[in-house]
Amino acid sequence: MTFNSGLKDQRVSIPTGQDSVDQSNRVNQMMLLSLQYSPFSYWFANVTFRMPVREVNKYSPDFRYSFGYDDWHPNTFSLVYGNYGDNRFFPTSNNRRTYPEQGSWTFAYKFSLPKAVEKHLLIQKGDAMTCQVGTTWVPRFYSLQDNDRLRNKHVLLGGCGYSFVQHYFIRFTAFYYPDSSQQQPWDADYTYSFGYSAYKPGTFSIQYNNYSGTRYPWHKDSNANFREGTVSLIYYIPF
Repeated sequence: MTFNSGLKDQRVSIPTGQDSVDQSNRVNQMMLLSLQYSPFSYWFANVTFRMPVREVNKYSPDFRYSFGYDDWHPNTFSLVYGNYGDNRFFPTSNNRRTYPEQGSWTFAYKFSLPKAVEKHLLIQKGDAMTCQVGTTWVPRFYSLQDNDRLRNKHVLLGGCGYSFVQHYFIRFTAFYYPDSSQQQPWDADYTYSFGYSAYKPGTFSIQYNNYSGTRYPWHKDSNANFREGTVSLIYYIPF
């Protein structure tokens, strides 16, 4: 269970009926409930229900879902489908409950750095660093420039995560778009996060995550968008 809050006022649109939307500038705050089922090994299915703290009505909650195989150990492969779009239990007029074709398929490989390199990067004994490279394919995606849904977005990715004192972490992932015209304003050049997590039932986690439309320093519209990130307070419910 998660309480999620932005860091500044943003334009927030919340459906209030089949043909009505409330739009206002506010700090976007939401409550999330995430359920994950792992039948065996590292296969999983996950669904996250999201509800705004304000303007609650039957049209405002939405959900996100993912499934696949994801082993967190180094020297392993993963294949994950994720749909983080506008999926709603009660869709507005002329919209479907979900659009599976607009989800993303990510194939990645996790690995450890060579010991000769890693020993110069780790701060203290017990710290760990794991990196990954991969590719993402999106069958259908919305293009702002074309004002239409186009086909076959391809993205390359690479990044690393550093864990220290067992439970503190920093993660960074960079993205490359082979066809630059496919990158939308909300598609990040890179994402980053940091925080504390014990990853055990009955414990809390606090994290900062930034998945906004960041841009590299050498781009004319460079921006780390720090205040457009979110702070999350998470409680892992024991079952």
